[in-house]
Amino acid sequence: MKSTDRKDLLVISEGVSDRAFSVEVVERAPDSLSQDKTTIFDIAPNKYGFTHVLVVPNTYHGSLKGRLDGKRENLYLCIPIHRCEFSGSESEGEFKEIIQRMIPIFHWSRSVCPKIKVYFDNPGTEAGTDEAGVLMKYPTLLSEIENLNGVVSGFVEVTNYKGQVVEVLSPKKDVFTLVRNRKDEEVLTHSKLVEALNGFVLAG
Repeated sequence: MKSTDRKDLLVISEGVSDRAFSVEVVERAPDSLSQDKTTIFDIAPNKYGFTHVLVVPNTYHGSLKGRLDGKRENLYLCIPIHRCEFSGSESEGEFKEIIQRMIPIFHWSRSVCPKIKVYFDNPGTEAGTDEAGVLMKYPTLLSEIENLNGVVSGFVEVTNYKGQVVEVLSPKKDVFTLVRNRKDEEVLTHSKLVEALNGFVLAG
């Protein structure tokens, strides 16, 4: 933890102790941090593969709660991330859902867990979501894509961390249509579709 007159910065890891990396993280943090929203800044290449750090204010996390409540007012949690894991505009509720269900943020050796929101309807499996969509792990999305194969009246709509949207359709067995920007259609095999989705969710 690093303290200044205005803020306390906390870095937490589980299963690894790397003081040098933690110090590098807090030293790169910008001076202007807000208690009302998250902040993202980039970091130098490192052995964990992280590209950025997400900083969240005390209302977003429970660190030191119950022990040092009086000193939490300016306590910011610094979380090393892969850029595609967070948009940087998460509300407190969405952030808590992501770290509870999707991303083990304190495990620095974790696989990349891209943030995706999925809206889908599959009459074949009778599964689906409402129009607001749900946060979904990438392997689960790929399973839903497989389930869509040949379901002419079904669809899967995917929003990545940048807020970009693609739609997947399957007009016939083993044929998929990827729709970008609501209009640009591309017919793909399943393997080529997965390649395109990899690029979309990981890089945008």
